[in-house]
Amino acid sequence: MRPRLSIVIVNWNTRQLLRDCLEALQADPASSQWEVLVVDNASADGSAAMVKSVFPQVQLLASPENLGFSRANNLALEKAKGEYLLLLNSDTRVEKGALEALVGFMEGQPRIGAAGPMLLNTDGSLQLSCGIAPSLWTEIVHKLLLHRLFPFFKLAGWDHRSARAVGWVSGACLLIRRQALEEAGTLDPAIYMCCEDLEWCMRLRKRGWQIFYYPFSRVVHLEGQSIRKNLGEMLVVSQQSLYYLFQKHLGPGQLLILRLLTLIEMGLRSVLWGVLWVCFPARRTESRQRLQAYRQILRRSLLDRAYWSPMKTPADKGSSES
Repeated sequence: MRPRLSIVIVNWNTRQLLRDCLEALQADPASSQWEVLVVDNASADGSAAMVKSVFPQVQLLASPENLGFSRANNLALEKAKGEYLLLLNSDTRVEKGALEALVGFMEGQPRIGAAGPMLLNTDGSLQLSCGIAPSLWTEIVHKLLLHRLFPFFKLAGWDHRSARAVGWVSGACLLIRRQALEEAGTLDPAIYMCCEDLEWCMRLRKRGWQIFYYPFSRVVHLEGQSIRKNLGEMLVVSQQSLYYLFQKHLGPGQLLILRLLTLIEMGLRSVLWGVLWVCFPARRTESRQRLQAYRQILRRSLLDRAYWSPMKTPADKGSSES
């Protein structure tokens, strides 16, 4: 029989977090109706062995190399059998009943292609996990460091206590309908990490599917545990992913403006974190990582076309669209 829900978890060196995540799923009374697939991205911390020994019912896909977030998720999505499919980060704790509530909501709304729950920090505070579709205007605000004054991209001025249609939901916990997946395709494998959820939601909406935020399903998210292990590299990768998204969906003109804005942003952030490095010795490790990343982004945005214009031709997009 086809499971009602397939849960896909990508892991990279988060052994204990992954174990906690799987234990929370296993504790849910509805878990007998689910299948869980874990893709281990060549972890060196014994994650794969832990899954085999402690959770034999979980389908383990152990990759000999780090495939990145998109390709690893796609590996499992292609094997998953559920009518609904959930991307779930290993650094999450799903509350009992949360996934059944999210699936039930989508079952009653046939034009919703994807939905995300309310994400919470460990102290119970709200974690912003949805927003409007990315655009040049949202990036102008972000690149000029005005996003705290105008926090509309993540809908920070809204109380997040009611369901509503949105432009995107976070890939930390994203539920998609199988029919929508078949129409829009899997995650774009050209995006190694970061922005893959935004790009996927943009593709879904172009095909007429709605994206919804649903706060009556709640998931605790520790946020960025894998990324923090290599912050500088992830900042560089994140900016390239944003360039790719703009080139693919918004065109070369807006990509050029984004590139110019990024140069300004790297200058502003370098000054800011340079001051923090001088004034706050306890933050010097983070400051050093960030300043090195900002220099690399600045240099590559100026000189490396493969970085700021990753798609060579329309036939070379690397998209999973069908």
